[in-house]
Amino acid sequence: MTNKTYFTNFFYALAASLSDDEFLAFAETVLGNLQQQAHATAAADAATLAPQVAALRAAHTQRGPQGRSAGSATLAQTVRTFLQWARLTNTTKIFPAFPDPRQPERVAIFPGGMDALYRADQGNVLSRARYYLDKISKDYGAQTGIKPAEAEAQYQLLEQALSGRATERAQQRGGSAAIDEAEQAVCLGLYQAYAGLLHAHYQDPAQAYALFPFPKTTGQPEDANLAAVPKPHPAG
Repeated sequence: MTNKTYFTNFFYALAASLSDDEFLAFAETVLGNLQQQAHATAAADAATLAPQVAALRAAHTQRGPQGRSAGSATLAQTVRTFLQWARLTNTTKIFPAFPDPRQPERVAIFPGGMDALYRADQGNVLSRARYYLDKISKDYGAQTGIKPAEAEAQYQLLEQALSGRATERAQQRGGSAAIDEAEQAVCLGLYQAYAGLLHAHYQDPAQAYALFPFPKTTGQPEDANLAAVPKPHPAG
C-alpha cells in the first residue's frame, strides 16, 4: 500500500459495484442533498454535478429498462454483469461461509480489499477475475458451494468480451472497465463534491458523510461507509 491510495477516486469502484439504476439513484440523491445545503461550496459543486447527472439520466433512459442496451452488449456492460454476479455471490455464499472479515480464507479471496474487482481496469480485470473465481470455486469451493464449472462460465463471458468475440469494445479513459463515459463524469463530479464537503466540514466530517447514501458493501454493519483503501493485488 502506498500513500497514493488515499487519493483515489473511490466513486469509480462504487459505480462499478452498483446497477445502472442504483448508481443513478445514488447520484441523484447526492445532488438533491447538495442543493439543500446553504454554504457556497455545496452550491458550486451542485452546479457542476447537475448537468453530469442529467447526462447520465439521459443515457440511462436511452439504454432502456435496467440499463440494458438495445444493441449488442458493450464491454462495460459485460464486466458490470459479472460484478453484479460477484456481489450477489459474496453476499449469499462467501460471507456466510467466512463471516469474519479477518478470517484467513476471506483475506485470501479479497487480497486487494473488498473492491479490488470493482477497481479493475481493462488491463487487469481478467487476471483479478481469474484469481477470485479460482479461490471461491477451487481453493474454497467446498465451503462456498461454488462449482468450478459455474466459475469458468463467468470467466469465459469476460474473456470473450475482452477479446472482442462477443461484444463491442467500449472505450474507457480510466477508473474501471465496468463504467461508461457518462458515469465517469458523474464520478468526477461526486468526488469534487466529496472533497469540497470535507473541506467545508473538516472539523466534523460526519456532516459530509450524511449527504452520501453509501450502500453496504460487505454485509457488515461497520462497512456501510466508504470502501476500504485499496491494497496491492497479487493478480495485478
